[in-house]
Amino acid sequence: MPRRLLTAALVLLTAGGLSAGHAGAVPAAEVSASARASTPVPLPTLSTPPDGIHGHPLWDSWHDLAPFGYTEEEFLVSGTARADDGTTTAPYTTRVIVFRPERRADFNGTVLLDWVNVTAQFENAVDTLEAREMLLREGFAFVHVSAQAAGLCCTPLTPQIYDPVRYAAIEHPGDEFAASMFSQIALAMRTPVVRGVRPMGDLRVRRVLAAGQSQSASRLYAYVNGAQGGAGVIDGFLIHGGGDLDYPQALRVPVLQLNSDLAESTGTPDTDRRYRLWEVAGAAHSDLFIGYQSVVGNGGRVAGLPAMDRAGYDASIEAAGNYGQVLSPLLGTCTVAGAAMPTHYAVSTALHQLNRWVITGRAPAVMPRFEYDADGVTPLRDADRNVLGGIRLPPIQVPVASYESTLCQLGGITVPFTDVEIQSRYPTFDDYQARMAQATDLAVRRGWLLPVDAVDMMRRVCSAQGRYVTGDQGTCRDYAPPRFAVRR
Repeated sequence: MPRRLLTAALVLLTAGGLSAGHAGAVPAAEVSASARASTPVPLPTLSTPPDGIHGHPLWDSWHDLAPFGYTEEEFLVSGTARADDGTTTAPYTTRVIVFRPERRADFNGTVLLDWVNVTAQFENAVDTLEAREMLLREGFAFVHVSAQAAGLCCTPLTPQIYDPVRYAAIEHPGDEFAASMFSQIALAMRTPVVRGVRPMGDLRVRRVLAAGQSQSASRLYAYVNGAQGGAGVIDGFLIHGGGDLDYPQALRVPVLQLNSDLAESTGTPDTDRRYRLWEVAGAAHSDLFIGYQSVVGNGGRVAGLPAMDRAGYDASIEAAGNYGQVLSPLLGTCTVAGAAMPTHYAVSTALHQLNRWVITGRAPAVMPRFEYDADGVTPLRDADRNVLGGIRLPPIQVPVASYESTLCQLGGITVPFTDVEIQSRYPTFDDYQARMAQATDLAVRRGWLLPVDAVDMMRRVCSAQGRYVTGDQGTCRDYAPPRFAVRR
């Protein structure tokens, strides 16, 4: 990989291109004009790409999957797609990367399709990076889906530029065909044998979910409301940080919409049994957890470094999960990393709950919405500039920083409090730890935070001991979470 391509990619990331806004969104008027009736979804052809120049896929796992009992495999997907107008057809060849448990006993039966974000003209699998820890521990299979043309065709960093030999066959007819392609890929992933190819090995797929963030969320919103919404090949959707909040057609399957505090809310209650809107206080459109993995993880892989071992993975996730309790040069300035509110916990909870919703038919809890000024548009903020209302993860309840979602383009910024300010609010580390434990208990009981993530949250709290350089550093205590609230 020429260094100039990697440099260009990182420059775009630094400029806020990680998931920059709703570019490429399909307007609701165009969506509602699509016919809801859908013709049967044709089964595409799957094939294995040649090894090519690098011997591995672009955007494969940046860390070794073997310690988690997982494997990965890339497939070329070929077929004939139908345009959004319902009349035009065109041939296509795209690609997917399948990440799946090696053993049937470790598979939970669910495949998650990630409609990867292409705003920066290269692919970023936001939701499967955000929820990576949960997906691996709960036994999901997850799929990097190259649905849009910009992620395949163009500069600075797309498959045919990265490896023209491996990806010579790729041909995307245009984004008006992307929804049809996505349906065909979903059908292929739930089909045990696709013309002699087993995309999931010997795993038995019971359900397929789809997720997408920002521009990809807008695409999934269009999918749900358009002709493909009736295709019957996807059982539930996570629409994350994009898409309108109005659904002109009756929903056929569960839809969970997850927004940062950058997005506005209509304030309409969740009365549809197939719809939930969750709003995460302090969350920016892009964040440190994704930015760190994109640059340190994916960036290193693209530059020719081997996939990190388990120790490298653990160290990277530790750094990426800093919520402001540890001072870092990545905080307090506009960087590629983005804001440090741990939104990945909320994404993990959302996908966990969406999966349970599809399995049981029981919708998750209705969550509190953001609080707004009299204009109904401007979110109310406290003295620390943190938004009021919404899903409140522990760092927003017991802050050690200000989480500004609207600064630094869409990446937001985290401004840590000084050591003096922290000690003025929480005189000893034991005080801070106790307050965080209370907030963490509350988040678990209200269904905002999975118990295993609550333990991780409280483990990270221990690293705040270093902020008490002139006071009582106290004792880091073990934490046992309460019972998780599936519904309230």
